[in-house]
Amino acid sequence: MSLKKFMAAQLRQPTGWFGSLFLSRMMNRVNRQIIDSTLELLDFQPQHHVLEIGFGGGSALTRLSQRLTSGLATGVDFSAGVVRQAESRFQREIAAGRVRVLLGDVSQLPFADAAFDRAFTINTIYFWPDTLQGLGEVRRVLKDGGIAIIALRAKETMQKYSITKYGFRLFSAQDMDALLRQAGFRNVRIEQRHQGEFISEILAIGSR
Repeated sequence: MSLKKFMAAQLRQPTGWFGSLFLSRMMNRVNRQIIDSTLELLDFQPQHHVLEIGFGGGSALTRLSQRLTSGLATGVDFSAGVVRQAESRFQREIAAGRVRVLLGDVSQLPFADAAFDRAFTINTIYFWPDTLQGLGEVRRVLKDGGIAIIALRAKETMQKYSITKYGFRLFSAQDMDALLRQAGFRNVRIEQRHQGEFISEILAIGSR
């Protein structure tokens, strides 16, 4: 396997010490700005139950756990190694009932209908096997009036990098607007930040 294929596979599903330790921590740094943007627009309250899909290195979960003083931060990831690392990292918060981490897939989220006030995912949608099914699952687990944010890098930026030829599906702002509407989200809006830069952001926002 070539290095680029290996890296693409690790970005999709981190495994081993390289994926669950080194790569996850690196992505925390790379994604710092888009995490900030996502949490800002999520508009969550201290009592909310908030879901992150594909939590990786856990940076967003850390911030949520500090701000959801009477709520719950839940993370689901389909990398067993990432989940194990989070169970160790958040041992105290899990024991206190402020954080929950589970192994699971966006195609069939392991939660009841209407379980969350807010849901978000950052830089994972490229790898979903069925984009509409995943968005439908995100909508299903939201309460009425709940807000979801799908955060990603713009197609126009990502297609410049050869690694995205291996297993990535890229999306423009227009693509995301259409997909959220097709999945049944209401009040859909798209925010774009840092256009043309490596840290370009598409923040696709919708409510149930």
